[in-house]
Amino acid sequence: MMKDLYSIGEVAKIMGVSIQTLRYYSSINLLHPIYTNSATGYRYYSVNQLHFIDRIKYLQKLGLSLEEIKKVILNNDIKELVSLLDKHKSRCIEEISKLYDVIDSIEWYKNYFTYINEDSVNDNFYSLHIEKRYLVAVPYEENKNEEVHIKLHEIKNSDKFRTLRYFRQFSLILDYDSLMECKLDRKYLGMFIKEPPKFESEHIIEIPEGDYLCFKARILSETWNPYFAKLFFSGKKSPSIVLAIEYEDNLYEYSRCVYEVQMLINS
Repeated sequence: MMKDLYSIGEVAKIMGVSIQTLRYYSSINLLHPIYTNSATGYRYYSVNQLHFIDRIKYLQKLGLSLEEIKKVILNNDIKELVSLLDKHKSRCIEEISKLYDVIDSIEWYKNYFTYINEDSVNDNFYSLHIEKRYLVAVPYEENKNEEVHIKLHEIKNSDKFRTLRYFRQFSLILDYDSLMECKLDRKYLGMFIKEPPKFESEHIIEIPEGDYLCFKARILSETWNPYFAKLFFSGKKSPSIVLAIEYEDNLYEYSRCVYEVQMLINS
């Protein structure tokens, strides 16, 4: 036979909450026991209040705070409840988008460390068609290598640039003629960003879409054979963009990293 009143301990067991939780509901004026024995201080709840507790738990699982739940329930404000649910839904969608971005970045970073095959380093040339890209970069000018890296980090962490999403991979813009002599004339150091920027800056370089002649080499520590590149561009216009994109194979020492050199084949 159904009882009219249930003790706080019975309600806690039935509803899967703690006694402390029920007492907290009362302390914030969200849900008071329907009856409290003045002599013993024992608290009792009705069957209808069990449904009230169930609604509170359900709304909490949907992400609403107890203060929000208290506001809509005590005011019996369904319109406000729907508005709060819409806002939380938008927050959830935003969080999901962030998680997908993290997953995408994880996959990219895994590929970053597995892209280089030792058999493909140095003498193998190939072509890639690459979409338009944007590089946040600083010029070398007369600066030392360390100073350029510091400057790049300062720009990346400035108020405007920290909102951009970066591929954690250093890239160089090189002089083609020097490269064909197995020398490095660095023009810029930068990092690519994941999407087109919403603002213009002297530190953002647009890298055009196109076909690129590519090869892989340890350009910081070894010589390589530029013969095929010289042969390919013989009688043609020299590439307007020459990139050297770093692929680390060591988490401590970088001088022997492999770079993928990409030379734009001008139409």
